[in-house]
Amino acid sequence: MNLLERFLKYVSIDTTSNSKKQNSPTSNGQIKLAKLLVNELKEIGMDDIYYDEKHCYVYAHLLGDKRFPKIGFISHMDTSEDVSGVNIQPKVINNYDGKDIILNNGIVLSTKMYPEIIKQKGKTIITTDGTTLLGADDKCGIAEIMSMLEFVSSSDIKHGDIYIAFTPDEEIGLTIKNFDFDYFKVDYAYTVDGSALGQIKYENFNGATIDIDIKGFATHLGYAKGIMINAARIATLINSYVPNELPENTDGSNGFYYLKSIEGNLTSAHLKYYIRDFDKSNFELRKKELINIVNKINKEYNNCARISIEDTFCNMYEYVSKHHNLIENTLNAIKKVGVKPLIEKIRGATDGSDISEKGIPCPNLGTGAYNHHSIFEYASLNEMKKTVEILISIIKESTKKND
Repeated sequence: MNLLERFLKYVSIDTTSNSKKQNSPTSNGQIKLAKLLVNELKEIGMDDIYYDEKHCYVYAHLLGDKRFPKIGFISHMDTSEDVSGVNIQPKVINNYDGKDIILNNGIVLSTKMYPEIIKQKGKTIITTDGTTLLGADDKCGIAEIMSMLEFVSSSDIKHGDIYIAFTPDEEIGLTIKNFDFDYFKVDYAYTVDGSALGQIKYENFNGATIDIDIKGFATHLGYAKGIMINAARIATLINSYVPNELPENTDGSNGFYYLKSIEGNLTSAHLKYYIRDFDKSNFELRKKELINIVNKINKEYNNCARISIEDTFCNMYEYVSKHHNLIENTLNAIKKVGVKPLIEKIRGATDGSDISEKGIPCPNLGTGAYNHHSIFEYASLNEMKKTVEILISIIKESTKKND
C-alpha cells in the first residue's frame, strides 16, 4: 500500500473526539481506526503489538540492536471537533497550478488568505471539499509512521528498538491520562504531528484553564435598584476588563487570553478562559491578572464571583533543550535528505510536552499538513513522502555515534 492510499483510507474514518466525554475513547471511529492499524502492523511484521482495548491506544515495537538508542514515534488518531469530520471527501490535485482552488459550492481555498500553498505549485496536494476538515491532523503522521515502519522492517538498515504509539483524544487533552509509560520505555521520542516539512519544534505554550462562576440575585425589575445582581451582565463586565491580548491579536512569541465560552442569565453565569504564554513568569502574571479582575468585581458586587485555575500543560523547552545531541542529530537527519530544518515554536499544546515532563524528551516534527482544524486543511503528498525519508534518516542518524 502506498502512502497516498494509506492516508485516504485513514481519513475516510470519522474519528472526531468529543469534549463532552472525559474517558477515552470518546468516539467509536477511533476504535475502528485503531483496529485497522493493529491489522496493518501485523502485516508489516512488528515484533510486539499491544492494543489497549479499554482506552483505545495502539502500541507496537520493532526489535533492534541494543547498542543503539530506543526511539519512539507518536501520532494521534482523533480529529478536532471544531469542524465536522463526517463523510470526508478528499480532493487529490495532481500538478497543482498555484492558483485559488474551488472546493465546493463556491468555497475557495484562497492563495491570498493562505499564501503558503503557492509553494506547492507543481506538486500533488490533497484538500477537503469545503464541507469538512481533512483529518491530516494527524492522519498524515500516522500514514508517515506506518510507511516508515514498512520500509525499515523490510530493509537491512541498522537501528535500535523502535516503538510507536497511536493515541486517542489528543485534541481534547486526554492522551496522557491513560498512556502506558511502562510499555513505552524509550530514550527519546517524536510526536509526528506538526505542519510544514522539516519542522522541529521543542517549545510550546504553558497553558491553563480558568473557570469563573458568578452568582446573581434576582428581584422584581421595577424595584431592583441596589438589590439586583445580574450575573450575565457581570460576566460581560469581567470580560471587558481582560487585556486585549487575544489569539486574533497576537503571533510569534506573544501569549494571550482566550475566552472559550460565556453563558448565563440573571441568577448565574460562567466564563471559561484559556491562558497561554511561552514565558513562565508572564504565564503566572496572566493568572494574577484574572484573579485581580475577579477581586475587583467582588468588592463591587458583594463577593458574587469565584475563580478556579488549573494548569493544563507546560512548555517542553526546559526538558528538551538540555538534550543537545537529540536536537543536533535531528537537524542533521533532516538536512541529509535535502530539507532545510525549521526550528519553530508551537503556538499551542502537544502531547510531547507531557511526555517530556515525564522524562522522555519528545520534540514535534512537521508532517506536510496545513491549516489544521479547518475546511481549508490540506496536505502535500510530496512533503509527506519527504517526511517519511526524514523519519528513516532519524533512525539512521541514531546509530552513528555507536559505530
